[in-house]
Amino acid sequence: MVYDVLIIGAGVIGTLIARKLSFYDLNVCILEREADVAVGSSKANSGIVHAGYDAVPGTLKAILNVRGNILFDKVSKELDVPFKRIGSLVIAFTQSDKDKLQMLYQRGLENGVSDLEILNSNAEISHLEPNISSEAIGALYAPSAGITCPYELAVAA
Repeated sequence: MVYDVLIIGAGVIGTLIARKLSFYDLNVCILEREADVAVGSSKANSGIVHAGYDAVPGTLKAILNVRGNILFDKVSKELDVPFKRIGSLVIAFTQSDKDKLQMLYQRGLENGVSDLEILNSNAEISHLEPNISSEAIGALYAPSAGITCPYELAVAA
């Protein structure tokens, strides 16, 4: 058989690309070296759907990270895959760490992540994460970050 598109890898990215291409009149083939989907990088990751504050502004990664986060509510409903926006925290333990939080905050704003918040005390962080170390002095809070199950996502795609 002749294929129009060959996708290498049946992880989350490969299966979602195949899903998108299935809406067109194309013969698509996915090649996976393992016995199941999502057993490589997709299995090894934590299932976090990042908010988009880390990528360098203006890069394709930054653009797609933020867009993917926004689209995830719709995609997870369409595919009936569990997804929950639990937020994420980047914790600072030193002043140097706090400086890095400010850099990530600025990157996030430049990338279009509008819901970021800098927490400047252990008490503020403890409100969101009661088990935080008493040595934490600040945090970057990204409410739009979420979690999903990479395996279920790859299968559903």
